[in-house]
Amino acid sequence: MNAYYGWLALLGVATVMNACFIAWALHRRFRNKGGASADSPQSNGRLSLRRLPHAILTWSRIVGFRLRIPRVEMNLIEFALSIMYLAGCLAFTFAPTDNVKPYVHLQPNYIGAKSGLIAAGQMPLAVFLALKNNPITWLTGIGHEKLILMHRIVSRCILVCTWIHFVGDLYELIDEVWEIAGAVAAVAQTITTIFGIKQIRHRYYEIFYSSHVALILIFVITMHIHLIPMLCAYYIWPIYIIWGFDRGLRAARYLLFNVILRPKSHNALVEHIGADGLRVTLKRRIPGGWKAGQHVFLAFPRLGIESHPFTIGNIYEKEEGDNEAEMVFIIRAMGGQTRTLLNRALKNGSCELTAFFDGPYGHPEDIRPFTTCIFIAGGTGVTYTVARMHQLFKDVQASKANAKRVVFVWAVRTETEYEWVATDIAKVVALVPSSVSLHVEVYLTGGKRDNVLQGLPELELEKSDVDVEKDGVLTTTSSKERSSSRSSSNEKADVSGTSTPTKPTAAYFASGATTPTTACADGSFAFPRPGIVLKSGRPDVRTILEEEVTTSAGAVAVDVSGPDGLVDAVRSSLTEPFAGPVATMRGTPTVLLSVEQFRM
Repeated sequence: MNAYYGWLALLGVATVMNACFIAWALHRRFRNKGGASADSPQSNGRLSLRRLPHAILTWSRIVGFRLRIPRVEMNLIEFALSIMYLAGCLAFTFAPTDNVKPYVHLQPNYIGAKSGLIAAGQMPLAVFLALKNNPITWLTGIGHEKLILMHRIVSRCILVCTWIHFVGDLYELIDEVWEIAGAVAAVAQTITTIFGIKQIRHRYYEIFYSSHVALILIFVITMHIHLIPMLCAYYIWPIYIIWGFDRGLRAARYLLFNVILRPKSHNALVEHIGADGLRVTLKRRIPGGWKAGQHVFLAFPRLGIESHPFTIGNIYEKEEGDNEAEMVFIIRAMGGQTRTLLNRALKNGSCELTAFFDGPYGHPEDIRPFTTCIFIAGGTGVTYTVARMHQLFKDVQASKANAKRVVFVWAVRTETEYEWVATDIAKVVALVPSSVSLHVEVYLTGGKRDNVLQGLPELELEKSDVDVEKDGVLTTTSSKERSSSRSSSNEKADVSGTSTPTKPTAAYFASGATTPTTACADGSFAFPRPGIVLKSGRPDVRTILEEEVTTSAGAVAVDVSGPDGLVDAVRSSLTEPFAGPVATMRGTPTVLLSVEQFRM
């Protein structure tokens, strides 16, 4: 119970913080709508005690969420919670509960029995943290895809306690049914935990998914059998209730969107768009729509029972006279079901398959109150940021957002991959409100040039940049001209500086979160595009962020989506002094960092 009290305390703190953020966001938005400026004064070099709360907020964001433990997929807060939670479980396992018979507390069977009860007591919590429809998300704004990390923390603590329990009772002969059931449960959980290791889980997702469902079912049932003779089955009954609640809601969604609100067609159009790219399009009636950046679970019954998460690459828009909204996904075929999908489409260039979806899920951060919004993407992560930028422009036009400055940066390996999203980017750039200063940069980091581009000038790596003007003329620009784009409220073609290559790991070039968009309709190469700056090399994210943060007139929001190397570079940059607590006390605005890296 003490562990549950600790989790409730954390939940209370997170709920209060979420409520404070919502209140702040509403205050800034309505203040701006009323005509008053919501911006804060720029840095004047003097320390101000009035900005001490802002400095504390900045320090907490850096220490808690941006500093990462090397070689571990955790920030400091997540790592600290893991250590404290495991330490608490071990303390309650080995610490004596009274001083009447202290020798008894040192007996292996006593420690084993105690550890087993602690493990059983944490099982409902582990299941609760894995829910897709999670009340914690409703209270704290933390999406289920982020809560899954806490689920793994609790599950691994359960595994440790389970094996302490097993070793403590090892000397006893396992011959009863309930004892055999307990041994089976321990083995099942051990196997599924091994399959849940990051490298194995990502490489063999289908195997992990199928085995996880089967092994967890075996684990819960055999644990129930194991606990009945000890009169502790009351630990298991909440699991059935929690799991049934989530499955009931998911089944209701499936029926509502795929059956009750009967679509004109249950089929999804699957098109091959070059290389390993697929565009999947389907239409559904979705009351209330979805938020830009949310994802759904797509299932193709003909290809298997499993469903995969994909980000919706477009914003919610319905055509006049049509109740259905189109959802578009870009899928990079990897292995398993996505590779099978690609092979189906390759035969004739496209195919139609029955598709069902569950969702939408996810809780993207509200960036409407921020003065400067920076979108940074790598690989296919661009489609998450494109949808977010598109929605932001619509909110600004409707006087629901405060953005005055928007910067969009995308690093992509090949020109072919750029073609997948070039039309969408160009359309969104054309929709920029007159009150917003927009700067768009696209970096080509490598890959063989397409034949259609052989006539274009070669880009000089690390020496010059290419600025695509409205008339399509290629020009070289210097870094000093970046600031000029801020003076114009609606620049269609910005000029920017020389890219300073960094030294990221190979993961920098790997594909990011699977995110969707729309490919070029005519199949031609997308460059040049009005308002888009083409550069060679890799973006120097630290310089970009420093220039934008230090010159912003108000709070800054940074959205990043892509491979680990790019995300780590952004996190590291925002721990530098220019975005630190001292700079904040001198007038530099606070920065909210949002990372979209869907991790199963």
